[in-house]
Amino acid sequence: MPAFQLLASSEKCVDEGLLAVAATNPGLYLIPQHRLMVERGRLVKGRSGDRRKVALVSGGGSGHEPFSVGYVGVGMLAASTAGHIFTSPPPTDIAAAITAVGRDNPEGVLVIVFNYTGDRINFGLAVERCRAAGMKVEMYISGEDCALTQLEGTAGRRGLCGTLFIFKIVGALVEGGASLEEAVDTCRKLGNALGTIGVAASGCTLPGGTSPLFEVPEGRLELGLGVHGETGAATIKAGSPKEVVETMLTQLTRKDSTTRLPLQEGDKVAVMVNNMGCLSQLEMNNLTKEIVSQLQSLGVSVERVYAGMMMTSLDMRGLHMSVLRLLDPAWLPLLDAPTTAPAWTAPCLLNHFTAGEVLIPNLTLTLTQEKMDHDYIFSEEAQAQTLKACLESVVSQLPRHEQDLNILDTVCGDGDCGSTLMKGITVLSKWMSTLPVTQPRQVLNVLGEVSADAMGGTSGGLYSIMFTAIAASLSSTASSSRKMWAAALRAGCQAISKYGGATQGDRTMLDALVPAVEALEAGSDDDDLRSLLKAMAAAADDGAKMTANMKARAGRATYVRVENVKREDAGARSVVHILQAMAQY
Repeated sequence: MPAFQLLASSEKCVDEGLLAVAATNPGLYLIPQHRLMVERGRLVKGRSGDRRKVALVSGGGSGHEPFSVGYVGVGMLAASTAGHIFTSPPPTDIAAAITAVGRDNPEGVLVIVFNYTGDRINFGLAVERCRAAGMKVEMYISGEDCALTQLEGTAGRRGLCGTLFIFKIVGALVEGGASLEEAVDTCRKLGNALGTIGVAASGCTLPGGTSPLFEVPEGRLELGLGVHGETGAATIKAGSPKEVVETMLTQLTRKDSTTRLPLQEGDKVAVMVNNMGCLSQLEMNNLTKEIVSQLQSLGVSVERVYAGMMMTSLDMRGLHMSVLRLLDPAWLPLLDAPTTAPAWTAPCLLNHFTAGEVLIPNLTLTLTQEKMDHDYIFSEEAQAQTLKACLESVVSQLPRHEQDLNILDTVCGDGDCGSTLMKGITVLSKWMSTLPVTQPRQVLNVLGEVSADAMGGTSGGLYSIMFTAIAASLSSTASSSRKMWAAALRAGCQAISKYGGATQGDRTMLDALVPAVEALEAGSDDDDLRSLLKAMAAAADDGAKMTANMKARAGRATYVRVENVKREDAGARSVVHILQAMAQY
């Protein structure tokens, strides 16, 4: 099946993408005929002299966004030019980039080139032309790829996302006034301290293309690939984040390789975890955690971590891991130096407010009620045992309804209503023997905590709100127990409505709860508890059945087409099951 792409066209997508970057970043200036983005301060009339410092210039093929246009800004690149997808910019455009920031700039220009043959040729030609025109220009070719085991017979180490560390450190260095010679020397030192390795589960699809440039067999990953359409150096078995990162680190540091990064115990490093296009943020977080943990297990101190889409490969599902050994103590402050480059992922750093020893306060929340002269406590053992028997009946009978509730929830929710309820039931069953059943308030507060913590989600939160509100409303025995409990349950329904945004008739659990409360309110003080609970369960059952014909006005069902909502609300039916279980104690 052809890949669906929301692109203007394969011919226009690069130019329209550059227009978008310029529109969203007022500090950048686009010269469209050269696909050239310049840090605006370099061009402002009458003030451009303030920016006469060594200027960094880079660029390359598009399809790697936000590279390289996203790294133009004060403290990083002065200018960047883009070629078409995976294609080096032409020498004319590169020369325009150098000229924009290098003409009449006595401090000179440093051109940072990624080690690909087309880039070396086109950037090299542009550099020679600008030198012939009298400009002061140097070129550094960056390559930090650790995929290969040897360099003989190859074009050398590819330039990958680790080169962004060079953009940042050298960019901050020249912003502080360093010379062109110092900048080139620092590039070389950084290059020797850098290593990058990548994995991917799929190739990328070119704009207008119908299939990925390469296929990866199911259950396998490509190891050691670049950012174009090329496959990796090897195919490995897919596995957990732990297993995949172990393999990547082995390749990065293997001692039989001439391209390895020789990490040593005691090293301080900065790490970049680069999403190549299609990993979810949760996957990125899991992989980043694993990378940091495994580096620390090697005795390496991870000083900084930068994670995100830094240098992509269109829609490739994979990542690159770059590690920089911080061999010079000056590099870390340069990494932390401010930049206006929009794509640089700056971490939250320490300042005078956040520095110092961390003191963690007591985070345990104890639910307390205002002390009253006639707090509601069961004075008779039979009352306490009845409450316990009701809860035990719920614990024993609810599991049989788990799958039915999940099925009811499938159309309108995520199909887990029964499973979510069972999480709370499972925890409650473990606490049954320790519940203070003579103190209904405390029991209700426990039920509220179990609902919130064990069940979680919307339903857990609503049950917790209800139990907490009921507990707060139980005060004294001044009125009959039936009236007091009816008023407390009514308060619980009102709390659900207040925070959940639903009322009776909106196709929610309230359509069973409210009729049950009304049945209790309509009862007699002479009725025994079993009769009252049966009446409540019957009223809730009638209310739940009515939800099958209701239009949803709250909850997830509101996002489902009306014609697909044909069955009862799962939340309302769960209330019925709970009341029926209590009535059978």
